[in-house]
Amino acid sequence: MKIFSRLVLAALAALLLSACNGNNATYQYKTQYLPVQLVGSEKWSILDVNSGEVVAKDAFDNAPSPIVAGMFYVMNNEGSYDYYNVSAPTQPVAGHFGSVTSFSDDGVAVCSRVGAALCVIDTKGNVVKELPREVSQCSMFARGMAAFQNDNGSWGYINVSGDTIVPATWNSVNLFLYEDYALVIDGNQANDSIVSFSIIDKSGNVKFTENTSNYQPLQPYFINGVLPVMKGDTLVCLNASGKEVANPIDDSEKVEKGGFDDYSRTPSGDYIVVKNGKTGMVDAACNVLIPIEHDNLIDINGERLIAANGDTFHIVDHNGKPVGNAKFNSAHVSEDNPYATRGYIDTDLAAASMMMMFNEISACGADAETTLMDMNQMLSTNPLQYAGSNTLILPQGPYTIQYVFDRDLATVNADTTSAEFNYDARVKCVIISLNVSHCPANTEPAVVNKVESRLGTKGFVLARDGIFCSDHLTALTMGYDQGIIRTIYYMHFNESVPQDKKKRK
Repeated sequence: MKIFSRLVLAALAALLLSACNGNNATYQYKTQYLPVQLVGSEKWSILDVNSGEVVAKDAFDNAPSPIVAGMFYVMNNEGSYDYYNVSAPTQPVAGHFGSVTSFSDDGVAVCSRVGAALCVIDTKGNVVKELPREVSQCSMFARGMAAFQNDNGSWGYINVSGDTIVPATWNSVNLFLYEDYALVIDGNQANDSIVSFSIIDKSGNVKFTENTSNYQPLQPYFINGVLPVMKGDTLVCLNASGKEVANPIDDSEKVEKGGFDDYSRTPSGDYIVVKNGKTGMVDAACNVLIPIEHDNLIDINGERLIAANGDTFHIVDHNGKPVGNAKFNSAHVSEDNPYATRGYIDTDLAAASMMMMFNEISACGADAETTLMDMNQMLSTNPLQYAGSNTLILPQGPYTIQYVFDRDLATVNADTTSAEFNYDARVKCVIISLNVSHCPANTEPAVVNKVESRLGTKGFVLARDGIFCSDHLTALTMGYDQGIIRTIYYMHFNESVPQDKKKRK
């Protein structure tokens, strides 16, 4: 597909933020505290993974965010967000924000109130700086920098003081997650199927520029001094000058020969391995660290892991020994809000940007012929995690794009318990979601009415019950509920279903 590579490059950072303690060669930050639901409870607690102690038992109705620099946020019963410090986990530091990001190790976060501009705050809830009103969204901080977008759709970077360091001149950007380089994309692309990308430093200086006909980035950030890319069918690494160099963490030879069904490198340099449906951990020399007897293992800080057995989880150390006695059914390890959005939007711009994502034959790069193989860049290497799901989710700035397929993305072999991707699965619809719950309550109908009134310019006419149809028999419906606007694009009109339009309570 023509625009998949651009979409994937632009959105990879957001995806990776949701697994910032995942299988990379280093950690963005090390987790000490983990939000969990203890066995037998529907409320959320906070667990110290180093000691195994529960430091705030059944303290929250909603899941706390990842806890960084001792800070986290929780959605309150009003639907807005409050920030807390783990040292006093039941007393809000600051609250009633409509949109928020997590704190970073820099001790700052980005947030906004309904109707107000974005601002940078510190761990005491003090406003460091209010951002210009033309800044429509801003990411969480990483390595002292945050990416922001202005009303023109261009991206730049600010520092922890809220000062603009890199002007908003890029079409899309990624974060400085692990090193002082970031992958950015210029808006002037000569060929829609070949994406030109650049690597910049924290001052905005371009280190080198390449394109996807030569190299396909596997991730939008440098790590261990290199950018892993695919050159044809070969994995190579580029240094900060754009030169091919040896992979500095290529130590998997013995693990590859270990006879495992699957394996993934942890940030600490060990390997989580899968065999016959069970999971354990080995080092680079294939020595067993944790026996292959768990249903799953999730590395959270290099010294502690979440071990799953059935529906129950507990914390283990690097040798598989239990840490504390806490048992839990759920843990919140992902970042829900890598971007904060100001407390109001220009409804004309919102409608226009949403309409740029589709036409009569396709939405967000997918059409009726698009298969999972066409989108394999968006998949991790382990098909087991996709078994039982028919949806790929791609955060794209303030939008969430869901590609819904006509069957599960992967199928588990009943005899071997291993899984295989269903690469011939086809996209049947695309769901574009925009959360405007941080904006005034009349925002949803204003945006939807403007999009629907302009659908004729995209070749769609009202067919029945809020369903718009094109001459190509694609269909589109719009609706909203609890402050979330959803545009559902169907590849086939006969599969379309109208949506409700529910005002916020």
